[in-house]
Amino acid sequence: MKGLVDVHICYRDRPSELFGVLLSLYYQTYKNFRILISDDASGTPLQTYHFLNCIIMRLILRGNKVIINRNDFGIGVSKNRQKLVDISVKDSLADYIMRVDDDVILESDFIERLLKVIDNGYDLASGVTPPVSQPILKREITPEIGNRVILDNEGNYIANYDDFGMEYYDDVVIPCHHFRSSALYKIKIHDKVNYLPTKLTKHGFREEMSFSYKCLMNGFKLGVDTGAIAWHQITPSGGERFADSNELIKQNEEILKEFTKEHKDELNKIFGQPQIDKLELLKETNLAGKI
Repeated sequence: MKGLVDVHICYRDRPSELFGVLLSLYYQTYKNFRILISDDASGTPLQTYHFLNCIIMRLILRGNKVIINRNDFGIGVSKNRQKLVDISVKDSLADYIMRVDDDVILESDFIERLLKVIDNGYDLASGVTPPVSQPILKREITPEIGNRVILDNEGNYIANYDDFGMEYYDDVVIPCHHFRSSALYKIKIHDKVNYLPTKLTKHGFREEMSFSYKCLMNGFKLGVDTGAIAWHQITPSGGERFADSNELIKQNEEILKEFTKEHKDELNKIFGQPQIDKLELLKETNLAGKI
């Protein structure tokens, strides 16, 4: 069916949170999608949970196909995402892929809104991921470019904004340099860009930025609807929580820095290098990266 969205979920040991994701998918206003879940060697396979089987069955009875693929050994986020991409590309049924984390709750119009971003001329669309269990804080000023990146001539970060971890008063669509977590995009992106090969560790930290940069370098446009909300549960367990997570995060940070240095010329053409006083940059946002 034209307009089919393949929803990709990388899952690991978060059964209650996955239920929230699936329930929010069930109540989407846009219903033409199927769900592909990669269970990355959870201690307990997700199919053993009765409440998960119940919501999966409701989705199936409603007409949404659900595909579950399990790894016997943990392979990490990038490889998991690529595995799901390979299924979607091989099947050649979907026009779009939507990647969501296993600990978010989507507002009912999330898919619908992201598709409208695509209709506005973007190739990849995302939204905002405010914490679900904290007081609601809204930003009054909407940036012209979301999650803006500024590099120096050597490809080092001068600034790396994180603009989409809370709600906005304005519902607008703006371009961005990288997205935060969940995103919907044209499947044709994978004709030129894939998650693999990558030097990133099995931890997903900085995986979105790496994919975003590759998309931008291949001429794809990234946009964000500030009114498309994926509530973030910020679950302290499961997912990518490993004994060596802190070390893996540090490694990914360094790997991304190496990437920006290697591709500094291409990226600086995309990001631009405006002359910004460092003190003014600090005034502009308290979410700026290390200066």
